[in-house]
Amino acid sequence: MMRGLRRLVQISSRAGFAVCILPICILTACATKTVFVPKSSYPADPWVKGYASDQDCLGGEKLAAIEFDLPEYPRRSFNSGRQGWAIIRLDVDAQGQTQNVDVERALPIGLFDTVSQKAVQAWSFAPPDDGPLFNCRVLLRYRGGTVSLGS
Repeated sequence: MMRGLRRLVQISSRAGFAVCILPICILTACATKTVFVPKSSYPADPWVKGYASDQDCLGGEKLAAIEFDLPEYPRRSFNSGRQGWAIIRLDVDAQGQTQNVDVERALPIGLFDTVSQKAVQAWSFAPPDDGPLFNCRVLLRYRGGTVSLGS
């Protein structure tokens, strides 16, 4: 009888240990961040002004951001080590809201277009002093696992 009781305590101890350790292992695995490993070279930055005419507004020259969140690095591009950029064309109405947001050019084609466009659509700016702005352009860089704003 004592022998059976000891065996039951040993099994219970092991099970309790496993129950305690398993969640810790799972949480540790979730907490570690995958490291970005570039598997493509970063394409040369475009000359954004080359896409604009004299009447167009360019990124930081006339825009004062109020709400401005950069897009998340697309998971698939991050995991595959892809890098690139997107030129986004947008209008800013008299209230500072973005309108007519479109991807003018992006490299590699199809990887950063959608996420860039969605992020810029959510941006808002201080109402422009001279009324609405048309054909503004911003450059979003996806490089080394991070997103930054270009000039």
